[in-house]
This record gives sequence, structure tokens and C-alpha cells, in this order.
Amino acid sequence: AVGLGAGVPQIDLRDLVMRGKSVHGCLEGDSVPAVFIPQLLNLHAQGRFPIERLVTAFPHRDANAALAAQHSGDVIKPVLTW
Repeated sequence: AVGLGAGVPQIDLRDLVMRGKSVHGCLEGDSVPAVFIPQLLNLHAQGRFPIERLVTAFPHRDANAALAAQHSGDVIKPVLTW
């Protein structure tokens, strides 16, 4: 997951074309937030969506550690905090 922050990301178009890569934007899995968020809240209230087990907060200074933890599978959803 990538969050959108300050600044404009630099994208190497040559790399995209030569390696067959693509960039696709997506918000909440392209769900309908007015429907999806209440569903998640309902599941959480029923104990069927353990968000606290899915999300791990990292100070923004530890962004590399957060990424490494996600890549290793130790963390499902790293969230950077400021």
C-alpha cells in the first residue's frame, strides 16, 4: 500500500515501457466507501474483522523497517505515523 503525501513522485516512463510495468491508482480497493466502510465497522463490531491484528504502526522515521516487515510477512499493513 502506498499513501499519497507531499510532493510529486518521479516515474521512469522508460522503465515502465521496457519492463511492461504499469501504474494503477486505487482507493479502498475501488470499493464504494459509503457501503464498504459501514460493512467493515459492522464486521469489526461482531469480532469478525480484527483490524488491530492487521495494522502495525511505525514512526515515519522507520519507513524502511516497515517496508522490510511487510516484505518478510511479519506485518500485513504497515502504517507510518508522524
